[in-house]
Amino acid sequence: MKAYNFSNVVVLVNGAELGGYPEGDDVVVCERLNDTAFPSVGVDGIMTVSISMDHSGSIIVQLMQNSESNALLSGLLLAQENGAFVPIFIQVNNTEGGEIVSGTQGFLLNPATLQFGQQLQAVEWTFIVERLDMMNLGVAA
Repeated sequence: MKAYNFSNVVVLVNGAELGGYPEGDDVVVCERLNDTAFPSVGVDGIMTVSISMDHSGSIIVQLMQNSESNALLSGLLLAQENGAFVPIFIQVNNTEGGEIVSGTQGFLLNPATLQFGQQLQAVEWTFIVERLDMMNLGVAA
């Protein structure tokens, strides 16, 4: 029998581990921005596949509004907006399940939206990366 536990998922941004995640099934979402391959079928029915060199992607991370990791991400965004741009490297690793995601040469799309009400809210940070590599080794215990 295989098992999954989010406590085995580690998210690193420029080497610093993020923490303070909200409840939910979409706390970390990783996906490519565009298709990897494009088919082209000629009038004679012969198909050719064009392989895209675009490996860009997005990684969306949700944090609790009071997570200390928001300070790190806010600092990176502030530097980015004020001319001290530092490319972001982000890694998502399920240490038990064998899923590894690596995003290089990235930036933050915008500040996390803040909401205030009766209960603490989650905030969402969107990273756009030049290259997003994803591997699923299927090694769950």
